Amino acid sequence: MDTNEYYMVILGLFILLILTLSYEPPIREGLDIGKELAKTFEKPAKDIKKASEKEFKKAKQATTKEFNKAKKETTKGLNVVKKESVKGFNVVKKGAEKAAKQVAKGFDEIFDEVTNIANYIVCGFNKIKTLPDCFFWYFLDIIYGIFYMFYSMLAFAIPPLKDGAKMFWSMMKMMDEMIHDLTGFHIIRYPKSVMNMCYLCKGAPKKKRSKPSKCS
Repeated sequence: MDTNEYYMVILGLFILLILTLSYEPPIREGLDIGKELAKTFEKPAKDIKKASEKEFKKAKQATTKEFNKAKKETTKGLNVVKKESVKGFNVVKKGAEKAAKQVAKGFDEIFDEVTNIANYIVCGFNKIKTLPDCFFWYFLDIIYGIFYMFYSMLAFAIPPLKDGAKMFWSMMKMMDEMIHDLTGFHIIRYPKSVMNMCYLCKGAPKKKRSKPSKCS
C-alpha cells in the first residue's frame, strides 16, 4: 500500500467517526424510547402476572377444597359400606345361628318323638303284662264311664242336676284334700302305685289325666 492509499483510509475513518458522533443523540433518544416502552408494558405484565397468580391460587384452593370434599364423601361412603357390610354379616350370622338352632331343635324334637314312641310301645307291652293285676281298676273305670254317660243324659234333660253335680264334686274335692292332709290317702283318686302300674308309662311325657271318678 502506497502513501496516498494510507491517507485515504485514515481520512475515511475520520469521516466515519464524525458521522457517528453527529448521530449519537438520535440513537440515545431511540434508546430512551425503548426504555419508556419497556416501562409501559412492565406494569400490565406485572398486573397480568399478579392476576394469573391470584387466579391460580384461587383455582388451587377450589381444587383442594373439592378434593377434600370428595375425599370426605368417599371416606363417608366407605364407612357406610363398611357399616352395612358388618351389619349384613351380623344379620347373616344371626340367621345362620338361628337356622342351626332350629335344625338342632328339630332333630331334638324328632329324637324325642322317636324316644316317646319307643317308650309307648314298651309301655303297651308292660300294660298287657299287668292286665290281670289292673283288671279291677279298669272295671271300676268301666262302671264310672257307664254311670257318667247315663248321668250326663239325665242332666241334659234336667239342667239343675248339672249344677248339683258341680257342687257335689267341689265338696268331694275339699274332703279329699282334708283326708289327704290327715292320712296321706285320696278318696277320689287311685293310689300312686296303681297309677304307675296301670295308667302311667315310665319315661313317657307326663300328662295330667282326668280324675277317674269325676262326675262333671
